[in-house]
Amino acid sequence: MLPYIALIVLPVIFQHISLSKGTITLSADKKKSETAMKVFWFILLVLLVLRSEDTGRDLDNYKRIYETIAKSGWEQAIKRSAEVGYNFVNKLISFWDGSFRWLMILSAIASVYFTAKAYIKYSEDAVLTIATYLNFSCFLLLFSGLKQSIAMSLGFVAFELVRKKKIVPFLIIVVIATMFHASAFMLLFMYPLYHIRVRKGHLVFVIPALLIVFGFNQPIFTFLGNILESFTEYDTTITETGAYATLILFVILAVFSFVIPDEKKLDQDTIGLRSFLLFSVALQMFASLHPLAMRMNYYYIVFTPILVSRIVKCPSTYWLRVAKFARNVMVVYFILYFFITAPRDNVMDTFPYQFFWQTN
Repeated sequence: MLPYIALIVLPVIFQHISLSKGTITLSADKKKSETAMKVFWFILLVLLVLRSEDTGRDLDNYKRIYETIAKSGWEQAIKRSAEVGYNFVNKLISFWDGSFRWLMILSAIASVYFTAKAYIKYSEDAVLTIATYLNFSCFLLLFSGLKQSIAMSLGFVAFELVRKKKIVPFLIIVVIATMFHASAFMLLFMYPLYHIRVRKGHLVFVIPALLIVFGFNQPIFTFLGNILESFTEYDTTITETGAYATLILFVILAVFSFVIPDEKKLDQDTIGLRSFLLFSVALQMFASLHPLAMRMNYYYIVFTPILVSRIVKCPSTYWLRVAKFARNVMVVYFILYFFITAPRDNVMDTFPYQFFWQTN
C-alpha cells in the first residue's frame, strides 16, 4: 500500500505546501501544479518499471505470448494476429535481450511518456486530476494491459494532431495504435468530436440522442457488434455485466461540465474534451452489455480527469463557490474511495504492490 500512498501524498505536498523561512504555507498555482504532476508520473513510471510479474493480472498471459513469439521466426511472429506492431516489438526485444522484463520496462515507458506530457500540459489542478484518474480503470490497466496501455498513450499523440488539424498524420497514428491494440480504431472518432464544439445550447439535441441510445442499447450493440465481428476477432455476444456505477459517475461529471463553467471562458481544448466525455457517456451505455464497450471507452475516459480540472478553473460567477467546494469534495472523496475500494476489489491484481526483487 505504501507505494500507492506515496503516489498521492508526494504530489499533494508539491502542489499545496511551500516552505519559506521555516514557515509552512499553502498554495496551488499553475507552476506548482505542473511540478506535482511531474512527481506523480515519475513515481508511477518507477512503480511500473520495478513491479514484479505478479503485480498485474494479465502479465502471465503477456509473458506466454512473448515466449511464443521469441521461439518463432520473424514472419511467423508478425503474422500471429492483426496487432503486428506489438508482436514486432516482442520479437525485437527477444532477439536483442531475451528478457520479458525488458518488454515490461519499455511498455511502461511507452505507456507513460505521451500520457504524462499531455497531463502536465493540459491539467489545471494536479491533485484533482490525479484523484480522479486513480479511480478510472485506465489507471490500473497500466499495470496489467501492455498492448492497450501503449495504444492509449498513442491516443494523446493523436489528440495533438487533431488540435492542429493534421488529418493525415492523425490517421497514420491511429493505424499504428491499432497495430498495438485493435480497439484503437475508436480513436478515429476523436477528430470530429473535438471540432464539433458542443455548447449548452446543443444539449436540446444531445440529451434526447443519449436517451435514445440508452433505451435501444441492446439492438444498437447487436448491430454494431455484427459489423465488428466481420472485421476483427472480437466476440460481441451480449453478456450482462451490471456496469452501471461508472455510467452514473460519467453522467454526473457531464452535467457538472455543462452547469458549472462560464461558456465564454472555455477554450477549444476544454470544449473538445467535454465532447469526449459526452461520447464516453454514450459508450458507457453499452458497458452493461459487454466488457468490450469499456475497453473501447478507455481512449476517451483517460481525458476526463484533465477536463474536470479545467472545468473547475473556469466557473461562472453564480457557481463559483459551488465549484470550489466541489473541487475539495472530489479530491477527498476520490482519494478515500480509491484506498477503500481498490485493494478490496483488486480487479487487476495490483494489490499488494510488489517490487520485482520481492518475488522469485
